[in-house]
Amino acid sequence: MAGWHTSTRAGLLCAIIAAAISCSAADDPGPDTPPSEARAAKRRLTRREYEHSLRDLLDLPGLAVCDMLPEDGRAHGFDRAADALDVSPVHVAAWHAAAGTALLAATCRDASPPRPVSERLLPGAQEFFKLALLEGDAVFLRDSRYDAAALPIVSGPLPHKLKHYEGLGLFPYPHSVGVFRRQGPTDHFALFFTSFTVPQSGRYRLKLSVWSFGWNKGTLQPLPAPEAVTLHANDRLLGTFDAPSLAPQTHTLDAWLNAGEQILFTAASIPPARVYERPGRAAEYVGPGVALDHLDVEGPLFDSWPPAGHRLLYGPTPRPDVKQVLATFLSQAFRRPATAAEIAGYTALVNRRLKAGDPPDRALRTAEQAALCAPEFLYLGGPPGPLDDWHLAARLASFLWDSLPDEELRTLARRGKLREPAVLGAQVERLLADAKATRFVEHFLDEWLDLREIDVTTPDATLYPDYSPSLGDAMLAETRAFFGALLARDLPAATLVDADFAMVNQRLAAHYGLSASQPIHGAAIRRVVLPAGSPRGGLLGQASVLKVTSNGTVTSPVKRGAWVLRELLDDPPEPPPPDIPAVDADVRGAVSIREQLALHTADAACSACHTAIDPPGFALEHFDAIGGWRDRYQILPTDAPAGAVADGRAIDAAGLLADGRSFATFAEFRRLVAAEPRRLARGLARQLVVYATGAPVTAADRAELEAIVDRAAPHDYGVRTLVQEVVASRLFREQ
Repeated sequence: MAGWHTSTRAGLLCAIIAAAISCSAADDPGPDTPPSEARAAKRRLTRREYEHSLRDLLDLPGLAVCDMLPEDGRAHGFDRAADALDVSPVHVAAWHAAAGTALLAATCRDASPPRPVSERLLPGAQEFFKLALLEGDAVFLRDSRYDAAALPIVSGPLPHKLKHYEGLGLFPYPHSVGVFRRQGPTDHFALFFTSFTVPQSGRYRLKLSVWSFGWNKGTLQPLPAPEAVTLHANDRLLGTFDAPSLAPQTHTLDAWLNAGEQILFTAASIPPARVYERPGRAAEYVGPGVALDHLDVEGPLFDSWPPAGHRLLYGPTPRPDVKQVLATFLSQAFRRPATAAEIAGYTALVNRRLKAGDPPDRALRTAEQAALCAPEFLYLGGPPGPLDDWHLAARLASFLWDSLPDEELRTLARRGKLREPAVLGAQVERLLADAKATRFVEHFLDEWLDLREIDVTTPDATLYPDYSPSLGDAMLAETRAFFGALLARDLPAATLVDADFAMVNQRLAAHYGLSASQPIHGAAIRRVVLPAGSPRGGLLGQASVLKVTSNGTVTSPVKRGAWVLRELLDDPPEPPPPDIPAVDADVRGAVSIREQLALHTADAACSACHTAIDPPGFALEHFDAIGGWRDRYQILPTDAPAGAVADGRAIDAAGLLADGRSFATFAEFRRLVAAEPRRLARGLARQLVVYATGAPVTAADRAELEAIVDRAAPHDYGVRTLVQEVVASRLFREQ
């Protein structure tokens, strides 16, 4: 990139922008153009799809370029809707930069692989750990007790700065470090391994040795259950691990690390204690701690050299046939065989760069970078009518992998076999069984259930002091694992709202009050059979859903009711008039939300919609803003000290549905919803169609949508069956 002439870069960008805008305009007929017969317009890749496509094309599993790209627009509930995915010079410049980053990451400069680094990172050798040790937020540990020989227990401010203690030989401390604190929402406590920066992108093997303990003013004591720790690469979560009580455990993780990243350790499950602010500091502190022995890092590790991505870019030999290299690259990038004209055009670009003095590798990258910004790579979809095998392969890979077709899909498309129903169904099964299908689960749920907004609000610390990032992570993990279980076992659509199991870990089980009936220890999400009467079976009792339908402080029956109608019951309400103010609960408890809504709906213009919206919202009022169960509202009284919380009015979850059915409790409401499995199946099928095709389900599509549901009915509207039937449908197989 740095070697480009400015005029060349500017000219190429202008050409790419013109081509991309031209392609976009072709899918958006002007007023004098006859309407297209296509059900769904061609659409460009979302930024997630762009990143995943580059990862798979170039064999860079952890490539991170998503944040280099502008946010995608949304329509019909999804970021994959064609009419919300615009193209601008800003987008093209961002794709150009991201493609350049990816190509350089896939390029190997040396004839032989680099020698892997192998380092043991001691916490007592890291700058942030050292500061925590001297302030009392961490302690020196040796042989499972405090190491008084290193330093007396910190009870107040020390007389010297860090450099003084380094000069005395205290650091690097060669033994374990116990940590009392994690980063809170308003501080910047971050325990990075500052002595190690990832030297080269690639796969690394990490080995982490951790354990936990109870701290009682200098004495280590056992804990009743393990604590949890996390490792991040910068802000990217690598994994969550158990720290057993007084018993070191080594966790091994193979992870992709990007050049320049640093590894962050967090004692995720313990409170943000800020021991250094407390009287007596560590000498007087009582509470849980996590001990870190060491982190071993080995890598980068390669299965072959040069890696597959490098061979794709430059060919298998030192002096490649440029035309052949480009033919292979373009055919994979464009998701179909490249034409002779395309190969000739990109070959000509390479030759121009060679004549301008670029070395061969840079000349090739220039052409390949241009291809990754071209409409043929950026856009999905074919001409109106049935999709050919190549476009069908592209749509299927986009649907279930957020990516481009792999070798097996390309082979079937080349042979003209993919459109055969049995072959297509078998490929759906294969793609769902692949690890890359987790992208579908995560992306689909983020959009359908609004889980992308899980961190938009920070729960009020006074009302919800137990909330932590580790709880938020567990919330997301639960919903993803739950939908994954429905998909893997083809469970009925009614299970979406009424299940006899939950997917929880220790932290989430405690939040739900499940640990009282059965011990649930550890950070791993696992399937737990729910006790009779539990409100936790299904999406409506999951904390992730309950959090994204709240504002962080109070719950809103209107927001939650509209969400239930829109996302689950296939009955989206009309948007509110622009001049109608929102109705939010009174956190001081002077007026109940029911009383506020009664006044609001006295207006006939508001009443019609709220008759349908409010009852499902009231049914969920037993759940607070982070999904905890409550029998009374929590309020902040005006006559109490700041930060005081009191019990407010009792929860009334009763309601009358628009069809006349009534319920008195959340459990009764859930049973009423589950009693309409076809409605739930239709709603899920509609969401899948929009996500898969980038187009809404219109009146003209309703008969085909009902046919999808009809074909799933003999299988109890199984979730996996619905995915299969969506792919088999005309809505998916035609543009």
